[in-house]
Amino acid sequence: MKDITTREDCVFLIKCFYDKLLVDTEIGHFFTKLPLHEHIERVASFWAFILLDQSGYLGNMMDAHAHLKLTNADFERWLALFHETIRTHFHGDKADLAIQRSSLIAWTMRSKLT
Repeated sequence: MKDITTREDCVFLIKCFYDKLLVDTEIGHFFTKLPLHEHIERVASFWAFILLDQSGYLGNMMDAHAHLKLTNADFERWLALFHETIRTHFHGDKADLAIQRSSLIAWTMRSKLT
């Protein structure tokens, strides 16, 4: 397995992740009405910024999620699926960083939104 090294890797990761999300019975309903192509590109840009220091992400993650009625269980499920997706497809320092950062992001969002 390779590490996450390019924006294309981030796009692949997020596409694989959303394949899981869309069929998930616990949190899939949050994602069914999204303009999926645009959303995946935006989320991939976010992770390319976080992991690879690439410019291109313009947005406010907290504001984008504030209207959702998220629970602690929602965050736990999101993290489990995201970490599973990372571990299935990638291995290395950036993959480990993605797991660490996603845990921190979920903790921050959970503390502000629930």
